[in-house]
Amino acid sequence: MHQLSLTDFEISIENIVSESKKVQLFPLEEYDHIIVSASAGKDSMVCLFKLLDLGVPTEKIELWHQSIDGKKDHYFEFMDWPVTESYVEAAGEHFGIKTAYQWRAKGIYGELLRKESLTGDVYYCENGNIIHLPTKNGKETTRLKWPAMSPNLRVRWCSPYVKIDVFRRVLNNHPRFQGTLEQPKKVLVLTGERREESPNRAKYLECEVHPCSNKKRIVHAWRPVIDYSEQAIWDMYEKRRFLPHPAYLLGWNRTSCFGCIFSTADLWAMMREIAPERFYRLAEMEKELNHTIDTNRLTLEEKANLGSTERLPKDKRLSKWVKLALSRNFNKSDLIMDKFEIPAGAFRGNTGGPS
Repeated sequence: MHQLSLTDFEISIENIVSESKKVQLFPLEEYDHIIVSASAGKDSMVCLFKLLDLGVPTEKIELWHQSIDGKKDHYFEFMDWPVTESYVEAAGEHFGIKTAYQWRAKGIYGELLRKESLTGDVYYCENGNIIHLPTKNGKETTRLKWPAMSPNLRVRWCSPYVKIDVFRRVLNNHPRFQGTLEQPKKVLVLTGERREESPNRAKYLECEVHPCSNKKRIVHAWRPVIDYSEQAIWDMYEKRRFLPHPAYLLGWNRTSCFGCIFSTADLWAMMREIAPERFYRLAEMEKELNHTIDTNRLTLEEKANLGSTERLPKDKRLSKWVKLALSRNFNKSDLIMDKFEIPAGAFRGNTGGPS
């Protein structure tokens, strides 16, 4: 009898699990709600463009953004680009689409400094009101260490704790998304992963059952740009003459956290150049925690010293884009360019972000 190796066994189990998640999407008009999980990066924005090109009514679409540094009274500027939230909101206003925010109390800063306590409560905005979802279950634990630079979400805790889990808790508890056994709500969630980005993402399904699905709520997950090339992504921007997130204009090839743990030496050097106070805030936190972002190898200062700032624009655009990227106010009138130009961060590979 053929003996399966551990690797063969793991692959077989992975294939079985993947097959069990596969789903055929309903016609788009049958969904009660269509949510675009909008990071403000190029891929999630093209998910929105694709829905609009397919003729989906704007009143059925919502942009959901997880505010990783918290929001309102829970805000502490720490890891994210200051402009990101207002960029997403401006895009929603431009297209006449509802924008919603979700966040964990004190954001990633609070989770990083968690000591012998539960993870922070979750909040979301609805019609101008802030709704509170308290954390009641779980274990009181201590972090005091940066997320690991790993594709494994069990140790790269930033993504699950300030994005994925926050999104799911809101969807699971939001009254608008509760149906009945006889008439369950139908919800479609779009995310912008692409197979071209990494071997890990190459394995993702385009359509699958979302973890928030239950007997009263049918939730499907759709990755509509999964097979798009980066060229195809920028072609969609050019078609609309749509201004990319300012991070791309400054030379960043991915729009994640400003202080993403996966940032390359060049990106840290660029951050130190355009926002030294933000860079040194993280560098000081490394010293306070006695734990470096680079998994206890190089400090941020050591890593930045190995990088180059050559990507940054060399003309008057630099001060313009820096001012915009570090602002918390983005005007929707700035979204449409007179003439689209490929940003400095385009076609620079997939390093500097999670795999």
